[in-house]
Amino acid sequence: MTQMSLENVTMQFGPFRALTDMSFHIERGEILGVAGPNGAGKSTLMNVCTGGLRASGGQVIFNGQDITRFKRHHRCGLGIAQTFQIPTLLSSLTVGENLLAGQIFGREVRGEETGISMEDILFLTQLEDHLPIPAAQADLLTRKRIMLGAALATGPEIIFMDEPLGGLNAEEIVEFLQVIRHVREELGITIVMVEHKTRALAEIADRVLIINFGEFVMLDTPQVVLNDDHVVEIYLGKRHDA
Repeated sequence: MTQMSLENVTMQFGPFRALTDMSFHIERGEILGVAGPNGAGKSTLMNVCTGGLRASGGQVIFNGQDITRFKRHHRCGLGIAQTFQIPTLLSSLTVGENLLAGQIFGREVRGEETGISMEDILFLTQLEDHLPIPAAQADLLTRKRIMLGAALATGPEIIFMDEPLGGLNAEEIVEFLQVIRHVREELGITIVMVEHKTRALAEIADRVLIINFGEFVMLDTPQVVLNDDHVVEIYLGKRHDA
């Protein structure tokens, strides 16, 4: 069942067109990977979906509603959350206070309780033993888990994650992928991952979207996309890159 769709979305910055007639659907409950070379428009695409940018043309539809003109906080109130490549935390607060801040913000923009318990968030993000620690002292993996936990605390139906595996070593990647899987399995939340690590995308994603020069290239299962000669050679490099 389609949860979000982009219909002929264009994003123009003066004379530069970052997205051109972008159209695709995101299915409810799936993990969708988004990949492509540097400068392909991946971050722009994510911000158009989450409200960081308003599309110059076309429509963004969420649960049957046109949200193209909605700002980020309004979309958050509808159930759209985002995590960032560089963890964005309230560094002067503890881990627990960061999660609480997400919960309070979610309650404010939704006008009601978020529906995801703090107990579930702590279990899924494995942060139970970190609550009193200042967020500024947390290592990178923990900071990513805090940011995900704070996003979950807003009560989302869909989370857009911008390069969630960036900076992590191989062992940490395996650990964080498991956290992401559990979030989808336990809460049924749709997850969209922009990620350069194509091997990881192949392991976790139900489908992978490839874009280049702001244009749609291909959307299919990882097996089909990552073995397509055009994709492998031009957009993703060698088939077995990490």
